[in-house]
Formats: sequence, structure tokens, C-alpha cells
Amino acid sequence: MNALRLAMVGFAGLVSLAGPAAAQSVVDEYCTSITENDKSASDGFELTDAGSILRQDRANYHKFGYRDRGDQGDRTFGSANARALIPAMLDRGDTDASVLRQIVRGTPSVCVWIFPDHIYVYEN
Repeated sequence: MNALRLAMVGFAGLVSLAGPAAAQSVVDEYCTSITENDKSASDGFELTDAGSILRQDRANYHKFGYRDRGDQGDRTFGSANARALIPAMLDRGDTDASVLRQIVRGTPSVCVWIFPDHIYVYEN
């Protein structure tokens, strides 16, 4: 009986550590190639943070039809209003800082998991 109680307490502890983000399910996902085209806004302004670059990548894909090799579609960021949420969704996620640096400094291939309130990005 004590072993069962100990196991249940341990399981409850693990569940509490997982937090609310772990309980959410992926609602959409896509992979994309980040290129220099994604690092400038439509008005030519240089983008210097990962959230803005990911937002421009989706604008290039959906609005302008600029699709780099390896770019996949998504069902979430087709509208300008939805794309405007990308930087905040990225901030609420748990993407590794090295991936964010690579988006800003390099031209990586990344995949994006879209959750109801955040996104998670990883190198492909």
C-alpha cells in the first residue's frame, strides 16, 4: 500500500511540473526555410528578431506568394491579424535560444508547432 501511495504522489508531482503548456495539443504545424527574403519587412525595414522574421516568412508565403524551397503551408497564419500574433506566441513558447539566434543570424530550415496560445520552433 505504501508503494502505491508513493507512486501516486510521484506521478502527481510529475504532472504538476509539466504545467499547462504541456497539456495543450498541437493544432497546426509547418516547416519552412528562413532566407534573407524573410529578414526584411514589406517596406524594406530590416527585421532583427526571430518573431518578426517568422511573421514575415508567413506573410511572404500567404500574402505575397514568395515561397522558398522547403516552405510548407499552414492553416493558421493566412490572415494579417493571425500573423500579427506570431511574435507574442513565440515569446510565450519554450523555443531554445540557439534556434532563435540561428533564425536571426543564419538561414536555417525550421519547423513550427502551433499551439492554441504559443508556438514552438525547432531546427529541421
